[in-house]
Amino acid sequence: MEMMRGARKIVEECAGVKAGEDVVISTDANKMRVAEALAAAALSAGGIPTIVAIPPSVQGVHGAQPPAPVVAACREADVFLMPTTWSQTHTDARIEAMKNGARGSTLCEVTEDCLCVGGILADFEECDRLGRRLGARLSEAAEMRIRTPRGTDVRGEGAGRPVQYETGLFREPGRFAALPDSEINISPVEGTAEGRAVIDVRIMQVGVTRAEPVTLIIEEGEVRKIEGGAAAERFRQILEGLEDRAAYNLAEFGVGLNPACREYATNLEDLGRLGHFHLGIGSSYAIGGKVRAPSHIDAIGRDAVIEFDGELVYDRGAITI
Repeated sequence: MEMMRGARKIVEECAGVKAGEDVVISTDANKMRVAEALAAAALSAGGIPTIVAIPPSVQGVHGAQPPAPVVAACREADVFLMPTTWSQTHTDARIEAMKNGARGSTLCEVTEDCLCVGGILADFEECDRLGRRLGARLSEAAEMRIRTPRGTDVRGEGAGRPVQYETGLFREPGRFAALPDSEINISPVEGTAEGRAVIDVRIMQVGVTRAEPVTLIIEEGEVRKIEGGAAAERFRQILEGLEDRAAYNLAEFGVGLNPACREYATNLEDLGRLGHFHLGIGSSYAIGGKVRAPSHIDAIGRDAVIEFDGELVYDRGAITI
């Protein structure tokens, strides 16, 4: 019952589900209670919910492809929702659904309390307005640069790449979100990202890095070195275990927009928190890039200072344009 407030907000306000629409909920055994709450909300809005569930071990890493029947179910949906252990954002399930005119949201690593407190309580209309302001400027920029007080200084070229608006609203065909995250992002042109990123919030699949930040050295569009303690070693092992150089691709620059997101609470709230940045590592084909990797793993930092073509646009969460 406590989850229904957030579930209904997702279905009614964010997705705008209409009577008779097919709502496919792709989930796994770890997230069934969340999936059931979303299905109940869809039913109450007049939608027709279908839950498609797999064991979480089938994917095993963020961005790994789900089975073909999951892709097919999402493709036939009007609305897709993905409360999963492993992210299905950068997979054919989302891409094929959107190509077919569906709209939807992933909710990877979502916890039951994410439907009750924190980022889900945001004013997503306001988040969308912030994102549109930043995105309009980013779409015209040749270069994006991210700096932080702890030593991050990374840049990349985004000219010609589409801005992805994952602001929390997805009411029209082909729109997408990653609730309770709210962000915009862009995939830098392959080979152009350079610099040093101090990851002091979280790395997906590794965990919180607040006490022991991980430093990524990025050269010619790839993560070339991973420096730090146990968390760095864990991340290094994950990427090495994939046995694919594409897994090191610097795939995404992302900017958080949601002031209601809790810090260090959940992955998607850390991604979307106002003042945070993230770098996606691995697949970029789902967000306008050219690389198809066996994974897509986000690395998140705080206190971001962001410039587009040398113009300050974002100062630790303050939008300056």
